[in-house]
Amino acid sequence: MKNFIIFICFFSIVGTLLALPITFTNGETLQTNIDSQSNMIAFDGNIEHIFTHCLLAYPSLALSEENNMKQYYEKDCITPNEFSLILKELYENNYVLININDIFENINGKIIKKKVFVPEGKKPLILSFDDVNYDQKKLKKGMVDKIIVDEQGNLASETEITWSTTKKIDISYDNEFIPILENFIKTYPDFSVNGAKGTICLTGYDGILGYRTSKKNTVNRQQEINSAKIVVDKLKTNGWNFACHSFGHYHMKNISDEQFKQELENWKEQVEPIIGETNIYVYPYGEWELTDDNNNTSIKHQMLIDYGFQLFCGVGSNPFFSYMPLNTSGTKSLFMDRTPIDGYSLKNRKKELLRFFNADEVYDFKYRT
Repeated sequence: MKNFIIFICFFSIVGTLLALPITFTNGETLQTNIDSQSNMIAFDGNIEHIFTHCLLAYPSLALSEENNMKQYYEKDCITPNEFSLILKELYENNYVLININDIFENINGKIIKKKVFVPEGKKPLILSFDDVNYDQKKLKKGMVDKIIVDEQGNLASETEITWSTTKKIDISYDNEFIPILENFIKTYPDFSVNGAKGTICLTGYDGILGYRTSKKNTVNRQQEINSAKIVVDKLKTNGWNFACHSFGHYHMKNISDEQFKQELENWKEQVEPIIGETNIYVYPYGEWELTDDNNNTSIKHQMLIDYGFQLFCGVGSNPFFSYMPLNTSGTKSLFMDRTPIDGYSLKNRKKELLRFFNADEVYDFKYRT
């Protein structure tokens, strides 16, 4: 009996220790609560989905008055410090990341919502990131050049920096959303359900992830494709997934049906062979079109369905995940809005963002005007 009591006490102590954070000498904390996701329950509330763009990796340059991209950057992007603080507040407010592909399923050709399970007391959250192509017009203007896999197999950013006549390659793990989120989840693994990270929304007109993979690039294109595939494979292994954000980032109402078809063919030919198939379509500028003037499924939307897209994402400040269009008995599609997190919303939509974080607490007063 005495040995049995000692045995029970030993495992009680071990269980207590495993539930406590471990602090390393460098100050980083690793959450080791192995039971944090063992008690998974069905979630019946709103599934939140927030998105932003590539980060302003070098904010002093990105938000400089001399930068012709400043106005766009100021409004549509956030800084690495803002992103890091937002992650901390999301974590403290009991959000957990889920994989967007786990919220819907295809049952005999009908796309329906899927029951979502999260640890008890947690709220599901989808993170997505738009325009992750690092097109050439943004080079040397405050964003990174590309995403890489370093010699140790870690995801990082790479940027060529020029001082006078001297050039330096800056490899960083704290100035873009991919490595920042990777490191955050290493520290707080219970922020992610089943290893989920984020959804990377790609265009293709000037390549992807900083690699010039489009057909308009005739110099070393195959080498660029091969390099991009290495990064894509690593991202997928680490829990990231991809969505189509169109090929040319057009305005839906300004493109003809014929041009739209060519857009989809360009995606299938130039992007899909690199990243694989995706059934998620994210509308450029949040401009969606589901029906025509006669309230029938529009030609463009039918093309998207025919090309295999099943979940369609727009932009909206409030959570919305439903079947659209609302006022019709005809064909409906599964539609989800995404709450924008950008410079404009941090300034002007503080009340709407309070369910996620306090905008004043994360705002980068050091670099923003």
